[in-house]
Amino acid sequence: MLTLSIILTVVITTSFFIIRNLILRNERLEDFIIKQSEAITACDQRLKQLDQKGSFIADDEIGFFFKEVEKIQEALNEFTLK
Repeated sequence: MLTLSIILTVVITTSFFIIRNLILRNERLEDFIIKQSEAITACDQRLKQLDQKGSFIADDEIGFFFKEVEKIQEALNEFTLK
């Protein structure tokens, strides 16, 4: 009976530390994801702000590059938190 109590104590204590460690890692990853989402949103707003008048997209040389940047931004927008 004493052996069983010792084993259970060790298992419960170990489980506690493992779960605590996993929760801390999860919180750090959540913070990282939130920061990434905020950065993507800020880039999207800045890109739209730059071309409010449509002058970049209308230019032939810059327009191609700007359209490609917009495609990349649209792909990134899928990773934002909603």
